[in-house]
Amino acid sequence: MIVNPSPKDMMQETLATPAQRKHYHDIDGARSVLMFLSVALHAGTVYAPARPWITGNSARADFFDWLIFGFHLFITPTFFFVGGFFAVLLLTRRSAGDFIWNRFLRTAVPLIAIALTFNMIEHYLRWGDAGGQGSPIDWIGSPAFAQIWANGTWQLHLWFLVSLIPMFLLAVLVHSVLPKQSRIRTLAVELADRMGGWISGSLAFALALLVLASVNTANYSAAAMVPGGYDLIFPGFQSLYKLTSEFPFFAMGVFAALSPRLLASLFEWRWWMPYAAATALLFQPYPNAEQSLGVSLAMLFANQLAIWTLVLFILQFFHRYFSRGGPRTRWLADCALSMYLFHHCFVYVFGQAFVGVEWPIAVEFVLVTLLAAGTVIAIHELLVRRYAILRLLFNGKTDVKQVRQQPGVVEAFFGPRNSRPEPARAGPIASTGKLSTR
Repeated sequence: MIVNPSPKDMMQETLATPAQRKHYHDIDGARSVLMFLSVALHAGTVYAPARPWITGNSARADFFDWLIFGFHLFITPTFFFVGGFFAVLLLTRRSAGDFIWNRFLRTAVPLIAIALTFNMIEHYLRWGDAGGQGSPIDWIGSPAFAQIWANGTWQLHLWFLVSLIPMFLLAVLVHSVLPKQSRIRTLAVELADRMGGWISGSLAFALALLVLASVNTANYSAAAMVPGGYDLIFPGFQSLYKLTSEFPFFAMGVFAALSPRLLASLFEWRWWMPYAAATALLFQPYPNAEQSLGVSLAMLFANQLAIWTLVLFILQFFHRYFSRGGPRTRWLADCALSMYLFHHCFVYVFGQAFVGVEWPIAVEFVLVTLLAAGTVIAIHELLVRRYAILRLLFNGKTDVKQVRQQPGVVEAFFGPRNSRPEPARAGPIASTGKLSTR
């Protein structure tokens, strides 16, 4: 007999003791692999006709437009889903102050460190490639330097972290304002649990994708109608439109963390999802300014449907095949933030280095990707994992002594322990919707 947990049971399970806490290797693995995949995404911009300003490389192919727009459909939205999910878990295990301190270390500190170092190096190189002349000091004193801070382009790929910070602050504000036994908290858990029941079937899940796409479409449309919605909220930050565009994914991650039943329903493997995801990736519906209002709204809906299909397929795929963990998963999770933070500058450096090389474009793309990723792995292994100050600045962690004892990249992937699973603190999501305690 299958017995679904009550909201009270689920809240108690979420607030389990440390020994009972589940480590979500599947979600962590999805986040880690997608951060590595970001290297290929940005390497693709070097050769994409839609991004002619990235480097001076004139060798471009339409395939790379398809590649980068396809990757954009699911990589960042998945990050926001994961961000919302883990925000709830952290808030159930930490005080509000501890949560803010943890997010400051893990998000704000690396954001500031990379923005002031590698992002500035890249901007200086871009300035020179665009015709600017002078030393870094000359550049800092130029109008171009002031402009990148005023218009927000200092962020480059870090806009994801910039958007996450207000979402984290909103989460901790709601958590702090609502009493632990408040009716609103109970209703939120009940709603999440009911959602898990509603979408447990295959047809119901397909309908849920349509509902989620409709919510996103309404969210985009509402944000677009706000006067000044496309303007920066304040200099150097982001627009309201961009800040709210990814919020539904963060919110769904929050609901998934509130209810194991909903999480199980979202992650349930459905035979048709790989085909739906492949179709979404192949056709990549995007609205554009040349379309009529009706066509543009229809394309926006199709776009959001494609995004939700790809995001949930990715999460289902990793839950199905990467739930056991192990040294490889642990190393990928540890290196993921370094890969995300550092790679963008190296993609630009290596991409620019190949401007004068007349090699096949596919070969150049592969080399740019591998060289950028390899350089980041070397930095992570030789510096970030070994020196406490660098680990703090670029990974937001202070566990350098512990991480030194863990397998490095060679041992994790090729050592004798590479097939051992991570010791599980709790098992995978059971079919009943509860978390197994084996």
